[in-house]
Amino acid sequence: MERNMDKKFLQNIPEVVLDFTKSLKNQGTYEFLPAKDGLTSYGKSLKLGFSCYALKIYYMTGEITNLTNKELSDWTNYIKSFQKNNYKNFSGYFIDPEYVNYYDKTLSKETIVSTTKTILNILPTKNYEIKKVKKAKGINAETKQALATLKEVGKLDKIYLDLDYKNYSDVEKYLNSLDWSKPWSAGAQFSSFCVYSNLLSLNFEDSLNEYITELVDFETGSYFAKRPINSREVINGAMKVITGLDWIGGEIHHPEKLIDYCLTNKPVLEGCDVVDFIYVLYKCSKQKNYKKMEINELFTELLNAILELFVKKDNAFSYFPGYSQTHYYGVPISKGNESADIHGSLLCLWGILMILDNLELINEKCNIIKP
Repeated sequence: MERNMDKKFLQNIPEVVLDFTKSLKNQGTYEFLPAKDGLTSYGKSLKLGFSCYALKIYYMTGEITNLTNKELSDWTNYIKSFQKNNYKNFSGYFIDPEYVNYYDKTLSKETIVSTTKTILNILPTKNYEIKKVKKAKGINAETKQALATLKEVGKLDKIYLDLDYKNYSDVEKYLNSLDWSKPWSAGAQFSSFCVYSNLLSLNFEDSLNEYITELVDFETGSYFAKRPINSREVINGAMKVITGLDWIGGEIHHPEKLIDYCLTNKPVLEGCDVVDFIYVLYKCSKQKNYKKMEINELFTELLNAILELFVKKDNAFSYFPGYSQTHYYGVPISKGNESADIHGSLLCLWGILMILDNLELINEKCNIIKP
């Protein structure tokens, strides 16, 4: 049996990824680099997101149980230290200073591009995302990630978050303003509200479930207003919505349709795409006993695809085939060297664990995260 199909090798992946993660740690802190080499100044200075990634890896591998109570508290308190109560219009959000510094720099490339896009927005056929919107979405994504991480490890206290949307009618108005012909982006925003509703006790769960029900596509099982041309958008959009449904206790509306669609539309080999695809099939398969054999045969193929992201010299995974992740929510973090990175390793570990769980081969000490 080849190494890429060796059960022992696959089951050893959690330990391999954990060792790589520990090698990225700034000793004496809970800071982690995104990769070992080729980093930009921002890649070396961003802290919040990579600390969350590392803690998720500790959780998935079961290493979290080897932390003392003090170590876990110190780590989660470090993540909590990024919550700001006085940052402009983001009171209560988790803010990495280096992330906002990148977007706030007057002469940054992003500012120049944003200025051009602002001008182009005058034209009715152009709909560019300007700098302040990208910055706000990044802050929202980091906040969601920090809260979900703290919740996963049982360290989420009662929190305050000054959301712009005080009641569900405001939420619905915002969701209606999104372009649901691009469900990857719109679905991510929907998912954020599901997370906030759950963690902040907003009680929007039933309304959010009713809202997304109106966007179900019976043919594909995905969620959108107008069917995207690209199957990647269909599946990744479904992934975002399903993560939200998971947080509010909602069921996937047509899991069999999504399974059929996924089985006939294999993913592009990229960390995010492959794992989004696996997640959709995994969650559908957990909800519905349908085409299990075909799913597991495809999962076996996808194990081979994931292992193509394995970087031997680092003994871990890269986000892209042959090179590391270059950007983090729009911020350039690396030159894209041929090296493993923490985000690619997190995603590949997650994907492998979901597959092993479906194949009933997962190590009992391992855990599957709730994104």
